[in-house]
Amino acid sequence: MRPVVRLTDYDVLLVDLDGVVWLGSKVLEDNVRALREAQGSGVEVVFVTNNSTRTRRYYAWKLSSLGLSASEETIVTSGYAAASWLAGRVGGGNVYVVGEEGLAVEAYLAGLNVVDLSEALRGRVDAVVAGLDRLFSYSKGRAALRALEAGALFVAANEDHVLPTSSGLDPGAGAVVAFLERASGRRPDFVAGKPSPYMVELALRGRSGRALVVGDRLDTDVEMASRAGLDALLVLTGLTREPPREAPPSLRGVVSTLLEAL
Repeated sequence: MRPVVRLTDYDVLLVDLDGVVWLGSKVLEDNVRALREAQGSGVEVVFVTNNSTRTRRYYAWKLSSLGLSASEETIVTSGYAAASWLAGRVGGGNVYVVGEEGLAVEAYLAGLNVVDLSEALRGRVDAVVAGLDRLFSYSKGRAALRALEAGALFVAANEDHVLPTSSGLDPGAGAVVAFLERASGRRPDFVAGKPSPYMVELALRGRSGRALVVGDRLDTDVEMASRAGLDALLVLTGLTREPPREAPPSLRGVVSTLLEAL
């Protein structure tokens, strides 16, 4: 499927990170170059990622080191989205985080009281929020289960089943969420990350103009664009390596790298 859009046809690009800007530790140089050129042409780029393991501040630093214009205000992670949603519902309530630093820090910055495992087992927990956790343990799962059984809100940062890396696929946040689902018999009350249009709502807050979603996955990036009524561009540098046989209505093009869309 040849691209029928150009990056510079849009005012705002909502760009994924894993599989678009980098693949594990490998920087995808052609995509980064295309994004730098788009920014140089006046297109605003907002980075929208389902990866909740890092903070927006970290991503701003890393993207800036690649020569891209980035700040905390131009980055939306699923951890930030989950924390923002929870802040509007439990205020400064107690939240047990099953995840890594990025998720815990974003919850803290949103004004939530992040409790540790022992506190979760002893006291009242208003919400359990789960994301990718590469140090997930049975003990963490047990503490989360007790809170969920007691009626805590259940929020998933995202439900990605895998995470693409330079050496292959790793289990994603969805594997952690599935553990808690199976144990508790409950579906999450809210899934913050892609394909939820809530990510688009946060990314476009205070912004206007024509927006394009750029990503490497049909089930998250393109589906999010479809739910939000936006155009999407699929890049074949991450999880998806072949053009889809049936193109979703929101998909306006497929490119090997973003240079083809300049």
